[in-house]
Amino acid sequence: MLTDSMLPKKFREFEKECLARNLPIVNRKRAEWLYNKVKEVKPRSILEIGTLNGYSGCILGSQGAKLTTIELETDKAEEARVTIVGDGVEVVKNLVKRKEKFDLVFLDFAQRRYIEILEECIKLVRKGGIVIADNILLPKCKEYLDAVKNHPKLKTEIIEISQGLSCSQMIR
Repeated sequence: MLTDSMLPKKFREFEKECLARNLPIVNRKRAEWLYNKVKEVKPRSILEIGTLNGYSGCILGSQGAKLTTIELETDKAEEARVTIVGDGVEVVKNLVKRKEKFDLVFLDFAQRRYIEILEECIKLVRKGGIVIADNILLPKCKEYLDAVKNHPKLKTEIIEISQGLSCSQMIR
């Protein structure tokens, strides 16, 4: 059931469309948290790994940041007008080789694979930047969750909304 929201109307309308199509998008409370976090930190560049049809990307890019998106499924990538089509793990490794930098990285793809790119994401994020992971309270994310909570380069907050989010800030 949809409730009144702090999200702008265009996002609420897109949300309804996605729900009608049974797409697995971030739920309303996590979407509101993301929207408010982006407004708070005002990132200039964002990397989204796992785009689906672009709902989260619209929220992430809502404040004018340059948004780079990665999606594996070609049909979803076309719908979302994804920047890069390919396997998130491989694409991230290539971005590290190219020495790309982002203010914010958002993980929302195969949860069991988050841990495979944690160190690469840390290399991609500028000092003070953040790595946000969705669905972090699912069992598939336990290893990743333990790693970000104990990583010496990160200060991590767990947002216990639905399946959860982690928000890890690069501190060194």
